[in-house]
Amino acid sequence: MSEKNEEKKNILKGFHEALAAQDSMPKKPNELDSTCGVKDDDLVRRFEEAVRQANEESKAQGLPVTGYDRERRASYIEYPDGRRVYGDET
Repeated sequence: MSEKNEEKKNILKGFHEALAAQDSMPKKPNELDSTCGVKDDDLVRRFEEAVRQANEESKAQGLPVTGYDRERRASYIEYPDGRRVYGDET
């Protein structure tokens, strides 16, 4: 039994040493940021376009879509008949 315990201790010691060495290494930049090269503005534009397309698809299928009214500063659900139900009305 003592040999197994000693072996476990050695394994754990090596594991802890490897973790300590990894923590002391300089941090790399986020791989997606460094390899993708897409700027934040482009990502926002792509995201907005994806949401717009998803809303168009939902409307075409007769499903309600969500939106945000900047004037009222409230989110809403718009039903296929054009009716809007605002989040602050429920």
